Amino acid sequence: TSPVNAAADLEFSTCKSGLQWADAKVGSGISPPKGSSVAVDYVMSTTGARYGAKIYSTSERNNAYRWTLGDGSTILGLEQAVMGGDGSLPPMLPGGIRRLIIP
Repeated sequence: TSPVNAAADLEFSTCKSGLQWADAKVGSGISPPKGSSVAVDYVMSTTGARYGAKIYSTSERNNAYRWTLGDGSTILGLEQAVMGGDGSLPPMLPGGIRRLIIP
């Protein structure tokens, strides 16, 4: 099973902020520091159904979402998911795949 298709089998952890996360694939290398320009592909979906219905996908449009870490231009849950923090969430590493449920 590929990491992307195994999402239903992931065990999610919950941060103090309410952010739920699970790594489908752990990346490698050095996590980007605050002030770095980062790009992520994401799929936004509903959580009402068992597996949710896809709303939007950056990879289908070949247009990764880009921002500067720590500049306040993106939602806090996404920034926290990439930078790590809240005591229990490690930073993402390049090439990683992380599933999120952002409250």
